[in-house]
Formats: sequence, C-alpha cells, structure tokens
Amino acid sequence: MRFLTDSDVAELLDPVKVVDAVEKAYMLYSLGRVVMPVRSRVEARERGDILMMPCLVPEMNIFSIKLVTVYPGNIEKGLPTINATIVVLDAETGIPKIVAEARALTGLRTAAATAVSIKHLARKNFTKIGIIGTGYQARWQLRVTAANFPGTEFTVYDIDHRRMRDFVDEMGRHGFDVKPSSSAEELVRKSDVVITVTTSKTPVVHSNWVREGTHISAIGGYTPEMVEIDPRLTARSKLVVDSREAVKEEAGDVLKPIELGLMKFEDIYAEIGELVAGLKPGRTDEKEVTVFKSVGLAVQDAAASKILLDYLMTR
Repeated sequence: MRFLTDSDVAELLDPVKVVDAVEKAYMLYSLGRVVMPVRSRVEARERGDILMMPCLVPEMNIFSIKLVTVYPGNIEKGLPTINATIVVLDAETGIPKIVAEARALTGLRTAAATAVSIKHLARKNFTKIGIIGTGYQARWQLRVTAANFPGTEFTVYDIDHRRMRDFVDEMGRHGFDVKPSSSAEELVRKSDVVITVTTSKTPVVHSNWVREGTHISAIGGYTPEMVEIDPRLTARSKLVVDSREAVKEEAGDVLKPIELGLMKFEDIYAEIGELVAGLKPGRTDEKEVTVFKSVGLAVQDAAASKILLDYLMTR
C-alpha cells in the first residue's frame, strides 16, 4: 500500500486526464453503472462539517472512500478550510492500494466538473472566465480550466480584497495572467463563464447581472443553507446538475427556488452525465443561460483515484 501526499497527487494527476476521467465517471453514474450512496454529512458542533463519500465503479475496477472536513473558521486560525483523506481499494480483491491526502485530489476533480460543464454548456466561442471566491478551490478552478481551455482570459473577485490581491499575485508567479475585479457585478457582466467558489448563504450572482449566453458553474455550496445563485436566475436558466438525488438533499441553489415557488424539481433539465452520454443535448441556443449545479460526487474521486492507481501499478 502506498501513501501519497497532496504534493504527490498534484504532481501525478494531469488536469486534462482528470477532466476526461470525470466526464466518463459522470456518464457511468447517470447510466446507473456505479454504486454510490448519498454523501453522509456530520455536523461537528457548529464548527464545521465532516463528510463521508464512498463509491464503487465496477467498470474502472475501483472502490474509494473519502473523508472530508470543511471548517470555515479555520481561516482565522491560519489553517486550511478543507482537509481530506482518501482510501483506494482494488475492487476485485478488497485490498487497500492507496491512502492519500485528498485536498489536491478534491480540488482537481471539482475543477474538472466545471471543465466538463463548460465543454457541454458554454458557448463555443467563449473567451472570458470569471471566478468568484479566491480560496483553495479557486486555485484549482483556474489551473484546470486554463489547461483545458487555453487562451482564456481570467478575472476574479472576493469580498476580502486582500485575499483577492494575494490570489492574483500567487497565480501570477505561477504564470497565470489573472485580473482582479472591483465587484462581483462587474465580473459577472463581463464574463462568458462564471464560476462560483464560495460557501455563501446569500446570492453572489444576481439575475439582472447575467448576459444572454452566459454559463455559470456553481460549485461552492454543498448544503441546503448555502445559496450562491439568485433563485430567480436558477429558475429561468437551463439547469443541469451532477446528481438529481444529491441536489435534492444538499443543494440550496436548487432547493431555495423550489421553496419560493419559482420552479419545480422536475424543471431540472438534466444530469451532466446525461449530456455526456448523448441522452440529451447540452447548449442548443447561443442566447440561453445555463447553470451547472454541483455538490460533488464520490464517483469523481474514484475516477481521479483510478488515474493514480494505474500510474502506480505500472511503476
């Protein structure tokens, strides 16, 4: 059995290969060819959340289970908000093969979800991506989307302007040309694709800011209380989710507009895996507004872990 650090995982996982693997995993999930219980969430005395995410993918011959902790208050202590560990088994024998730190893996596979949504739902001629939120996950969103969509222009916004400046400086040192925005509204109005990476309980993207043809990937919120997107915007968009079952339990961005009577659960257009499988078309109109709501699925972790396992088995 091998132990991998986040640095090992980041070095071994190619962003383009991870997107391909996650895209396939989404398809297998929507076709009913994986075993994936809904994520278990334990509230840790209001300090944060502990999440448990198991998944078996027979066609990839892999089983993984990830433990994730999300403690927002860690920012004030100078500690990471998100921490994670994953255990990967050989599905045929049940023998553990990898134990790994999983912050980098989670960042990569979550950003891969956005890239898959852009592939199927953004306008083909998009050039500008805006990212709201500049925490750890935002770094992977930038890295993965830049690797998969070269030539794209990036802007970012965060309510914490110091953190936003630090993000821009850090990404600049890594070779990424990122410009700060003066407000979320300015960013949204100028972007072809908007990525929200926050844990906000009030919308950070408002309906009247969004231009025709915009695609939005809302990947920050993962509880019923978190709402990054204006409910009116969600209700009028072509709404695609990672899992109908999961968003029904966890996604405030879907539950809030339903609670307000703006839409019904049946108004969800599709799961992203249905688009990958060709069961439904993605974007069909250059003017339509599309929203991808992801709460994160264990099948994404399994797909990324498969790449790690295959690499290590050949060494």
